[in-house]
Parts: sequence; structure tokens; C-alpha cells
Amino acid sequence: MLWALRPWALTFVIGALAGFVFFALGGGLLQEKAVFGVRESTEARRYMLSLLQNEPDSLIALSPKTDVVSRAMQFAQAKEAEGSITPISLTWLGGRQQGAMSVHMYAIEIRAANGQRRFFPLALTLVQGKVVRRE
Repeated sequence: MLWALRPWALTFVIGALAGFVFFALGGGLLQEKAVFGVRESTEARRYMLSLLQNEPDSLIALSPKTDVVSRAMQFAQAKEAEGSITPISLTWLGGRQQGAMSVHMYAIEIRAANGQRRFFPLALTLVQGKVVRRE
């Protein structure tokens, strides 16, 4: 009776191994091609790096056009925050896109001036490549 089940067991084992190899190789390719979901926006990434490196010129370029007073306030905030934090890590958690609007979520770890490490999430809402909301 054991000899009768042997071909079926062998077929099952070979199929399981082939399936494992197929999904191990194919899964990485699917993630790379972003078949399921949205890739990280280059504008969102540049905005986050500019935010962490305290570059107000880049932040203004990636924001919608505003009045002169708002831009001056943004420069003043950037100067005020200079040197008070040290970014440690930036991780893209994912995002969604519908038409011209997309939302990207990040996890940021920073070190404050007093040496304390903090971790917090940040979401960016982009419309046509410009950051319109930051939470």
C-alpha cells in the first residue's frame, strides 16, 4: 500500500518546492514592479529629505505657490529649528494614489538636542507633485 502512495507523495513534495521557489522569486519581482500598490513618489522623498536636512528652498519648491508672508514664515521656522534635531532614520511605510492625489506615510526617528531619541509617523498629501498637507 505504501508503494501505491509513493508517486502521489513525490508529486506533492515536488509541487510544494516548485511553488515555494516560484513565489520566492516572483514575489520580489512583483514588489519591485509595484503591481500591488503605489511606489514612493520622488517628490515626497525629496520633501522628506529636505525637511530632515532643513532646506527651506527645496521645501518651498515642492509646496504649492503661496504668498510672500507664508514663505517668510517658513524660512523663519527653518532657521529656528536649525540644529535642534538630528535625523537618525527615515522609512517609507507605503501610500495610496487616486488620480493626481497621493498620500505617502513615513516613520521618522530623530535625536533631540537633549539627546533623547524620538520616533513619530508623518503623512504627506501630494496633489500633482506638490505637498499640500503634512500631518
